Amino acid sequence: MTDDYNLYPLHVFRLVAQLGSVTRAAQELFISQPAVSAHLKTVESKYGEALFERTPRGMKLTPAGEALHEHVGRLFALYEGVTTAIADMRGEVRGEIVVAASSTPGAYLVPNLLREFQQRYPAAQPVLKVGDSGEVLAWLHDYRVSIGVIGEIAITDDLERVEIGSDKLQLVVGADDALGRTRQIKPAQLQSRTLFLRESGSSTRAGSVELLGDLLPSFARTVELTNTEAIKQSVAAGLGVAVLSSWTTKLEEAAGLLQPVKDSRFRLTRKFYLVKRKDRILTGNAAAMWECLTKAR
Repeated sequence: MTDDYNLYPLHVFRLVAQLGSVTRAAQELFISQPAVSAHLKTVESKYGEALFERTPRGMKLTPAGEALHEHVGRLFALYEGVTTAIADMRGEVRGEIVVAASSTPGAYLVPNLLREFQQRYPAAQPVLKVGDSGEVLAWLHDYRVSIGVIGEIAITDDLERVEIGSDKLQLVVGADDALGRTRQIKPAQLQSRTLFLRESGSSTRAGSVELLGDLLPSFARTVELTNTEAIKQSVAAGLGVAVLSSWTTKLEEAAGLLQPVKDSRFRLTRKFYLVKRKDRILTGNAAAMWECLTKAR
């Protein structure tokens, strides 16, 4: 029975599932690849099922592996919450707490909120983890983070969300572009234009599609970029247009590098949400963080 208390093989299994690679898991754990494989074999022997399928793209979970991964994620979330739960009993808020955020709120909203949290709880150590909205949702689903901040993107029923802020999405062009001064843009004026878009999974991408709607096919071409800064610089250089957050273009507008178009149809208010799993009970610093960010709205 004492073997049941050894969680390390499950930790190895969880990491391989997250990284999709035995090699990368070995590097992360500072152990050999055969050692990782041995731990996986231990877990498969215990449960009597193959947990992974090797594919050209890496290690893919089998249906049994997916079921185990869900339970292991919940197990480690509870285990990691033990320390903070005990600190909570003492009335303390201390230690590291990770908040995952998509790129726009991660750069322009969350840092100030974390500063307010740390001023309130000096012994706490807030850490910001940034990805696109799809990645943040994946981290929440896999129990890798307890709290996330995302834009307006579809979420599943197992997640809870609370609005904490908003920005404005707007079609942006170079400062010298006559399109910016046009009060009613027609489809024909877009036919020679390149539209820069964020990657799929980004809430800015989803907002761009919603804002432009039937006009999307009017553009000569669309170019996908994963970096907002690269999109801004491309638009400022006159290479195309883009839908961007008003937060991200504030400095460039003030410097006379970018301008939002005057056509009011190309503006859309977007909300940002604090998100967590409904089945994850927040304790200690995570509970304090949730309360603090919720009140900050």
